Amino acid sequence: MNKLKLLYDVVKTLKGKEAITGLLMVEVQKDQTKIFSLQNEFNKNMLTHHVKAKLSTELDYEGKAVKLQGNSEFTMPHCSRHGKHSGRQFHHHNEKLHQGRFMGKLAKLAFAFSVLDALQATKQDDGTFVLALNANDLPEEIKIRLREKIARFSAHHAPHNLMKECDAIEQLNFVTNMFINKNYEVEKIAATLTSTRTNEQSEHDLNAQIELSFAW
Repeated sequence: MNKLKLLYDVVKTLKGKEAITGLLMVEVQKDQTKIFSLQNEFNKNMLTHHVKAKLSTELDYEGKAVKLQGNSEFTMPHCSRHGKHSGRQFHHHNEKLHQGRFMGKLAKLAFAFSVLDALQATKQDDGTFVLALNANDLPEEIKIRLREKIARFSAHHAPHNLMKECDAIEQLNFVTNMFINKNYEVEKIAATLTSTRTNEQSEHDLNAQIELSFAW
């Protein structure tokens, strides 16, 4: 089936929503032992960008056990660009800067096209859809970029003493499935990630289960 048309219909449906309510659950295991879990119930108003969240996390890593629970409300900044570059400001951008930005955009396009090409779209007998992405269907250079992105994300968002587990990932495999109903609403996104981290002393297996479900 036409996966571009399916993605278009999903995005169009999402843009028509006034609010999004969902549940994010994450569990990370190291050598079959749970070291981190997260549960986040959230509601986002798509018009005001106001978010309500109920967050619960557990960390059991290197002899440290931490549990945190809490509610939060915040408004996400709505990005927009105003104003124009003056001629003087424009001429201060040197050729290398422009070339770097251009190459960066090309790299992002190549990444997006590789992911799109690897996506598998299936229509079920009941009229629902499944979009699947398997790491085995991606080029090696894209998998390297993904490992780099995970390491950067972990460095900024993961608990400080846990982020080092993503620094030396050598192998990364994952399977992601997006379940879409007849109305082109995403009901659930489920991902399983397995990786191997190697250093001079030892080798460890890391596994993560991620599930994002929505209530429409």
